[in-house]
Amino acid sequence: MGKGISVFLGMKYSLEENLEYVKFAHKNGFDRVFTSLHIPEADYKKIIEDFKTLVETVKQLNMSMIADISPKGFEYLNLSLKDLKSIKNMGIDVIRVDFGFTPEEIAEFTRNPYGLRIEINGSTVTEGFFKEFAKFNPDFNNVQACHNYYPRLNTGISIKSLLRKNEIMKRYNIEISAFIPSLTNKRGPIYEGLPTLEIHRKMNPEVAAKHLYALGIDSVFFGDSIPSREEVESVGSLREDVIEFRVRLLGNSEVEKLLLLRDYYTNRSDGAEDVIRAAESRMYIKGNVIKPFNTIDRKKGDVTVDNEGYLRYMGELQICKKNLPADSRVNVVASIVEDELFLLDYIDEETKFKFKLI
Repeated sequence: MGKGISVFLGMKYSLEENLEYVKFAHKNGFDRVFTSLHIPEADYKKIIEDFKTLVETVKQLNMSMIADISPKGFEYLNLSLKDLKSIKNMGIDVIRVDFGFTPEEIAEFTRNPYGLRIEINGSTVTEGFFKEFAKFNPDFNNVQACHNYYPRLNTGISIKSLLRKNEIMKRYNIEISAFIPSLTNKRGPIYEGLPTLEIHRKMNPEVAAKHLYALGIDSVFFGDSIPSREEVESVGSLREDVIEFRVRLLGNSEVEKLLLLRDYYTNRSDGAEDVIRAAESRMYIKGNVIKPFNTIDRKKGDVTVDNEGYLRYMGELQICKKNLPADSRVNVVASIVEDELFLLDYIDEETKFKFKLI
């Protein structure tokens, strides 16, 4: 599990700008860099000149280097199609093989002795591909996957398609990555963002990343070139194994505020119909008495804490999954921001969640 960025050499940004981006991303929790060696709009002479310097910086930061490559890419690098040793010696850790390679060639790549991992296109795999692929004795321990990004409007895949592809790949224990866009700096020549899911094209990248993790994606990458510093920082701070909700405080009780700032909570294993119940919250009040306040009608996404009126339930923290009436025993302490309400659908039994005050 992890986070990555995309760097596109030979295009809009200078080598210096790209290197500063890599360093800033690393500082903010990103541990891998994706680049493409077959972008039609790129200046390939410039790519070859800058690639070595990029790899040196990535290695100095102990980040992983992933290169998208086609048969034409090998040609541009003046390498024979099966010269994986030279690819590895260039500092590349993973090659993403997409169009132009047969299942037999990809299977042969997976058995390379150089420690070079092979990444397949998660958006285009089918049952038929894996049936054919398996015939050629691939080393599945050396296979990972990354979904496509989609520059053209309306062409990103659906949640249904992503889940269907993921279900196939998870049978083989394949780690899966996907892309989120930047809203502030979109890559050319189309400038409409580089998401995997079409619904993420105009979504806050922090929310899109949370959604991908909730959908079971292992690693999230920015598709677009050099997002804003704020976007990098917000995505970089996310925990991959916990769904984080941004919330606004609706009260001023210090006990409830401290409950909201806990590291994380776990939804109970006996999931309730109307609310998400934090399994751990009652043990955290440590003798404090919670008095009634703000005992108003509860809306979907409201975060509540039971007060002393609920006796032994005092201190139980809940999130409302639907609108509920006011209860004098229940304090409404915060509310999830509107654009993250849909993430409530991904809180299952024993799912971890946390809050971020805004």
